[in-house]
Amino acid sequence: MGRKRKRPLAKTKKKPTPGTAVPTTSSKGMGLRVREWESTVKDKVKRLTPYHRWIEALALLLILGVGLLVRIEDIRDWNAHPELALYKGEPLLTTFDGYFYLTLAKDLAEGTYTPIDSNRDVPRGVSRNFPPPLISVIAAGLAKITPFSLNWIGAVLPALLGLLLALPLYALGRFYGGPTMGLTAALMGLLSHYYVYRSSLGWFDTDCMNVTWATGAAYCFLRFGIEAGRKRYLYLVGGMAVFLLFLWWWDQTPQVATVVSMLPLAIALVFFYRPGRREAFIFLGAAGLGIGATLLWMGLDLPLKIFRNIVTEFHYISTKEVADIWPPIGATISEQAIPSLTEIVAKTTDSLPAFIVAGAGLAWLFYRRPKESLFISVPLILAALSFFFAKRFMIFLAPVTALGIGYMISEIWYWRRRFAVFSVLAPVLVIFLVWPALSKDMAKTFWPKEPPHLIAGMDLASKETPKDAVIWAWWDHGYPLNYWAERGTVGDGSLHGGHRSFYNGLPLATHDERLAANFMRFYVSSGMDGISNVYKAVGNDPARGVDLIKKVLSVGPEKARELLASAKLSPVGDLQDVDNWLCFFYPEKTRPVYLFLDWRLTVTSYWWYWLGTWDVEKREGIHPVYKAFYNVHEENGHIRGSDGLDIDIEKGNLRTGNRMIGLTHLVKREKQRVLTKSYQRDRGLHFEMCPSRFGALMDVYISESVFNKLFLRYTFNPKYFRSVATNSPSFQLWEVLGDKVQ
Repeated sequence: MGRKRKRPLAKTKKKPTPGTAVPTTSSKGMGLRVREWESTVKDKVKRLTPYHRWIEALALLLILGVGLLVRIEDIRDWNAHPELALYKGEPLLTTFDGYFYLTLAKDLAEGTYTPIDSNRDVPRGVSRNFPPPLISVIAAGLAKITPFSLNWIGAVLPALLGLLLALPLYALGRFYGGPTMGLTAALMGLLSHYYVYRSSLGWFDTDCMNVTWATGAAYCFLRFGIEAGRKRYLYLVGGMAVFLLFLWWWDQTPQVATVVSMLPLAIALVFFYRPGRREAFIFLGAAGLGIGATLLWMGLDLPLKIFRNIVTEFHYISTKEVADIWPPIGATISEQAIPSLTEIVAKTTDSLPAFIVAGAGLAWLFYRRPKESLFISVPLILAALSFFFAKRFMIFLAPVTALGIGYMISEIWYWRRRFAVFSVLAPVLVIFLVWPALSKDMAKTFWPKEPPHLIAGMDLASKETPKDAVIWAWWDHGYPLNYWAERGTVGDGSLHGGHRSFYNGLPLATHDERLAANFMRFYVSSGMDGISNVYKAVGNDPARGVDLIKKVLSVGPEKARELLASAKLSPVGDLQDVDNWLCFFYPEKTRPVYLFLDWRLTVTSYWWYWLGTWDVEKREGIHPVYKAFYNVHEENGHIRGSDGLDIDIEKGNLRTGNRMIGLTHLVKREKQRVLTKSYQRDRGLHFEMCPSRFGALMDVYISESVFNKLFLRYTFNPKYFRSVATNSPSFQLWEVLGDKVQ
């Protein structure tokens, strides 16, 4: 028989210590339920472990889908408002510079890509790169093998390429903090608002991949540094391939691409790469041969060239104040303005808590893994430049904030092993940090910079002007005119320094129609090289050279001969005597010249008039007052229009919003007459209006400019200008005539 089991003795209840809470049945039950829940969560995690690769892949695909959605959802608004985004049913680009690459793509697709582009920087022309920029090659290839037009390819391709940033962010994040960090970083990077803006529908420019190449190079060279054995050299080859593709992609600034790519390699070599003697000898020999061949091909002064070009780029971006005799063009370009901290937060995470978490996570990453973190120093440095120099660098805040947030989330997720509640806290925190950026990306619509009504004017110019014509326009329109009008231009997104922009704006800002017409013909014939010859002839004195150019071209050929004789110009090249100089200033033949005036000039007048009126000696220009109004009409003794415009015609009092302004002149064009009503005021502003229900409030300076006289008053001297097309206030196209030597 078996032994009987003894009954366990009943436990004696202890009396509670005074002041100590007595455990209740409910609290015991709660603790039990928490432990059961934790156990259940752990069991589920264990069951999913064999499928974690598939789960990661699906999560990454979902992230890519979200990134694509925020980049292409604008098409709904574009279709709803085609008058703002579509021309003849096809999308327009959201950046001026995109038409540079689209023009190259069109020439490649049509087989008309030439070494010299004679339609840029007339009359010199511009050398084209070989091979052509990678973005143009891809677009041209897609145009050949797909049924889509270049306009659709140019609009959609950036949104697709912009998604690729997720791959190096995921790889870097997975290295630093595991899959959680990788996935979080990929999601936050694709939703960073400024990066979305510059890699979204219509942004056919290099920005959609610049950040990807930079972070891709950082990852490859990081793995090269930390890996052992032959595998590391696969990453080295991958990093060099990324670098070469980066050079091909970022064609405008290869020097910057070189530094951005090679700095992570230098970090790997200095802090991590410790091969054996034989391996080091082979590596150094191969590296030496590569560097030597590059120097022989590019020149022994290549490092100095790279340094000089980077300094030049930095000076161009950072200069906002007058530091030269010419105006600082950087002050006129919105993307080169210095953003405030509020703007930086709004255009990256759109959440101050998220921005703080990103900074804390990044600091924690550098603290925990200081040497490995050096590989992301390049995007960190470039992102830091946005705080001090220009908002264009904010695209590099995308990987920086993404990795910072990703690392913080991965640390929280790690603690789920001890506290299961963190399994819920981490995803909730991700949603909390992601939601502001996602909401803003979905709510914001990015519209084309060149609206359809202006593109219509450029398209019309392609039909109303000779094929060899040059269209004088503000440099904003240079690339779009090359693409849509297929005509020559004098300035564009690459050719617009302060010196050049002064001359670009001179014919618009001057009060003298004769000077404006003669100058445009002179410039189209001789360009900036011709202007340099004038400077040389007057002792390399730009102030005297500008004054001579203005005087000679404003008096006509006969009086100009006398001015040139008295100026005693030094011989320069073929310009040996007065007759040579006279024919130089008043060329007998040039490419046909046309002037394109448009609505955008009314919006940017504060800057182009300032540049066009620049005084070289005083180093200052005039900032005008010019405010456009639409739907302007006369009604019961008042003039009314947009923005609450209300002018008492009898008293000359103008109201708009909460402002009351006393006018000195009211100018109305009626058919072929210009009527002017003056008021008894010594100082004040003018208001001018035309039959196309367009009007503008302006000061006396810009009121008498060639731009205003042609665009709003429609008064001109037929000896110098001939109207070709008028669609005010959208655009006007004028043929430029001018004086010739008899």
